[in-house]
Amino acid sequence: MSSATLRTLGLVALGGAALALAETYLRLRTTFVVSRDGAVLEQNAGRLVRYTSKGKRLVPNARVVIRNHYLSKKDVRMDVNSLGFRDVELTPRKQPGELRILALGDSITWGDYLQADEVWVERVQRHLGTALPGRIVEIVNAGVGDTGLKEELDLLEETGLALAPEVVLVGFYLNDSRPPWGFPEEVGNPGWLRRHSLLADRIYRAAKLRRYLRRQGQERFAWIRAFPKLDWADDRAAFESLVALAKYDWGSAWTDEAWVALAGELSRLQTLSRRHGFAVAILAFPVSFQVYAHFLDDAPQRRMAREAAARGFAFFDLLPLLRAHAGEDLFFDQCHPRERTNDLIGVEAARFLRETYAWR
Repeated sequence: MSSATLRTLGLVALGGAALALAETYLRLRTTFVVSRDGAVLEQNAGRLVRYTSKGKRLVPNARVVIRNHYLSKKDVRMDVNSLGFRDVELTPRKQPGELRILALGDSITWGDYLQADEVWVERVQRHLGTALPGRIVEIVNAGVGDTGLKEELDLLEETGLALAPEVVLVGFYLNDSRPPWGFPEEVGNPGWLRRHSLLADRIYRAAKLRRYLRRQGQERFAWIRAFPKLDWADDRAAFESLVALAKYDWGSAWTDEAWVALAGELSRLQTLSRRHGFAVAILAFPVSFQVYAHFLDDAPQRRMAREAAARGFAFFDLLPLLRAHAGEDLFFDQCHPRERTNDLIGVEAARFLRETYAWR
């Protein structure tokens, strides 16, 4: 064998070893989804999330583990029932004395970064059940990540109404007027290589993301680059600048345009509630900047309170509660609550529901 051939084989072997090391590193340090038998799948490989003409849905009966979630760094067990909800199996006919609530929301409600009993939905259920001995309390987690109010109401009509909830509990976040971020749809339906190699998937995603940013522009991510440089906690003008930079995300809730869209969906929800006989309660989640600022800016929450009151919806603003705990580490990022935070929310939201509806 010639020296040139040996060098070529050596380079091939070296390259293969480098690829293997990169693959191993990704499996140890990045987020991905595996089936229960351990077969490696890239995130959202059709086993956990699917895309429909009306947005993202969880795959019914999915049984997967999210490895090393990028927020919590946990391995999260994800069990989805036959209706496509992250919850136990349910039947349309309720048990005698059962109180059934359907919780709608985005990734804060879905809680894919935490175990099911650490998410605010389960914490509300536990605390409400304790306060109502003798009642069966079931709060169904119908959250799906990267959705807005329109997609959540689509899901309510498609599947949620079949459960005949007494209350629909909307976990509202400040970007719920915005359409879902389009990039994830561009990387759906992966082939065999991307399903089995995290390295191949990351390279593909990076290329797609560069193209997406060139087409969509950088503005929707401008606030992420800016907030470490702004004195948003002490300077109201800096806070307002951050809000303006986040207008394609959570900052949209400070714009009149967002409330035109939200008002339409809230009226749709009102029509559904009258037609199907359920009450509506809205639980408003803040962005972390509102919680940690040394002054109060609650304009979106006050706007939602007015919209809710106009339609006869109950409303609970979580901002005062979380600001009272502002000395604690409450969030994984700008919006996703930690386990302890979800329990705080669970206690107070359970109290709010009990007092609002006077359940016995």
